[in-house]
Amino acid sequence: MSGGAHAWAGRLRAVNAMSVTPFDERGRLDEDALAEVVDVLASEEIGVYLGSYGTGEGHLLRPREVRRIYEIGVRAAAGRTPVYAAALGFASTERVIEQAQEAAEIGVDAVQIHPPRPAAVAVMPRLAEIERYYADVLTSVHGPIHLSDQVVMTGYRLPGDLLGDLVTAFDAIEAVNVSDPDLGEVSRRLAALGSRVAVRVGIVSQLPTALLLGGQGLLCFEADVAPALCRQVIDAFHAGDLERWSFSFGRLMELNAVLSRAQNPRSVKAAMRVLGLPAGELRRPYLPLDDAQEHEISEALRSLGLR
Repeated sequence: MSGGAHAWAGRLRAVNAMSVTPFDERGRLDEDALAEVVDVLASEEIGVYLGSYGTGEGHLLRPREVRRIYEIGVRAAAGRTPVYAAALGFASTERVIEQAQEAAEIGVDAVQIHPPRPAAVAVMPRLAEIERYYADVLTSVHGPIHLSDQVVMTGYRLPGDLLGDLVTAFDAIEAVNVSDPDLGEVSRRLAALGSRVAVRVGIVSQLPTALLLGGQGLLCFEADVAPALCRQVIDAFHAGDLERWSFSFGRLMELNAVLSRAQNPRSVKAAMRVLGLPAGELRRPYLPLDDAQEHEISEALRSLGLR
């Protein structure tokens, strides 16, 4: 039960968290809490994606706040774990390039480039537009790059062999993150890319297939709540310990079900508060869960042995 050795295995993490962005009671960025979030993840050897558009509430961040979360993240991690810029994309090509260059200057370990989404709603660009977008961005951004095939957010998957062609053409690409409900498509991505770059899945139910086909691991919100459990799943797989793998993966799937009911980032921050982890407040229009919903999460965490 092993996905094999990879050249990037020593510098990247198999478990990566879409980190929460803590806010205070007045809706301001809580810098101390964010530093603590990164510190906790770094101590568990979890890769940190800052400002993601889901868990990280990146779409609600102001430009100066985006810069600040990268500065705080780089300082708090202090080289113990990689920190990645995820709050960029879904804007004009020029703006994506500006965001990526600024993040690289701050010192993040890599920038994540999403597929183009020129409209507020999910509209698939034409193939020529997609190809030109990547050509413009990838020739303008220096330093390690992570691509994403983010079907859940863009509403479309990247066409054909485009990802493989990009990996061949640009040496700076070291990882591809795939969030696609279609396991068949995910399997094709893994078969084509898994021996060339680190491939992570964003849907935890797809993790067994990903690891068996040479994928590296996960980019997920569960790691904010239970980083040690997420790491245990990967460790058991590579150790060939089927019993420990089955038990730990079953617990991870139960946690996923619990956190998915009230959706992200509400449930993740509620669960972190229950566990005494730094989560901060949500930024409006998000509102916290009611007492009954938080109690349900609390009891579920207790039954999973996480409390």
